[in-house]
Amino acid sequence: MSHLVVVGAGHSGFGLAGDLALHGHRVRLLEHPEYATALAPIADAGALRIRGVRGDATVTLEAIGTDPGAALSGAELVLIAVPAYAHDAMAVFLAPHLDAGQVVVLMPGNAGGALAFRRAVARFGGPDVTVAEASSFIFACKKDAPDGVWIRGVKRGLPVGVLPARRTAAVMALLAPLYPELRAAHDVLETSLSNVNHPAHPPALLLNLARIESSGPDFSFFHEGMTESVCTLTDAIDAERLGVMRALGYPSESTLEQLIRYYGDQGFGGATYHEAVSTTPVHGAVRAPPSADHRYFTEDLPFGLVPIVSIAEALGLRMPVTRGLVHVIDAIVGSDSFASGRTADTLGLTGLDAAGMRHYALEGTR
Repeated sequence: MSHLVVVGAGHSGFGLAGDLALHGHRVRLLEHPEYATALAPIADAGALRIRGVRGDATVTLEAIGTDPGAALSGAELVLIAVPAYAHDAMAVFLAPHLDAGQVVVLMPGNAGGALAFRRAVARFGGPDVTVAEASSFIFACKKDAPDGVWIRGVKRGLPVGVLPARRTAAVMALLAPLYPELRAAHDVLETSLSNVNHPAHPPALLLNLARIESSGPDFSFFHEGMTESVCTLTDAIDAERLGVMRALGYPSESTLEQLIRYYGDQGFGGATYHEAVSTTPVHGAVRAPPSADHRYFTEDLPFGLVPIVSIAEALGLRMPVTRGLVHVIDAIVGSDSFASGRTADTLGLTGLDAAGMRHYALEGTR
């Protein structure tokens, strides 16, 4: 592989770029010009600091910049690590420079990422590229300085869906040398319904808002913030999500089961979701969000819970707890996530039954 392109200079982008460079790969880090300031701390030196479970080093990147033509030229694999609300903007940014032979991987896609991104690239005049999505991000990581990133944990057995699914083996052959921890999913609808963040983040932030607003966010969000009552609500949302997966014929693996598979070798475990998240060494250092204006709401609602509810309702299923949670949070922050978020309609799933949705997720055509 000539070189890899990582798109996005946030926590995840730094984690991917730093880790791939640390393990001997030629990496070009690309960011949208609107967010070019994130590149400034590493641009002059061409280097990025990385520490944590994958190793400690200062690594050199092949290129750092905001020119998509230069970054994408000759690349076989493009890894996009930006929030879901930036996917459309990145489709506009990248579409004129993508080549039909390239593989784009959303890290992660959240709910409906690959379906939405592929439609957006076509809408903006791009080629018929292969688009894959991971169900979540490969690492638990965070920038610990403007020029550095701390990787706290690695997910084992993280599912990747490919659109169209007939290209799954070819895509996994590209990804396996980079991250053998990844595994192939049936399709991109399975991965879209399997992001562990969606049932976990919104209820925990909602039920901790009073503490955050009165006393500040300096507490362990997982160890202290995810109390038994918070986790009971998470379990109820997860149960509704699992009902959608069963209706579509996918394996119904709970959020707890997924997280144990991801991090079990790193000390994550317990008989209940509460027991596991309140003791997890991987997430213990994570502080609470500083306010309601956070991706746990702005991303995990319109690009997570909303599309799942919309898909469920298109199948004739009800998700009263999840829908109610979205409405309550929208009332607090003054948004309308069902109007602004991804839906069965925007994903091209309207009018399809379960078999039709599965076919669309496999082929990318109705």
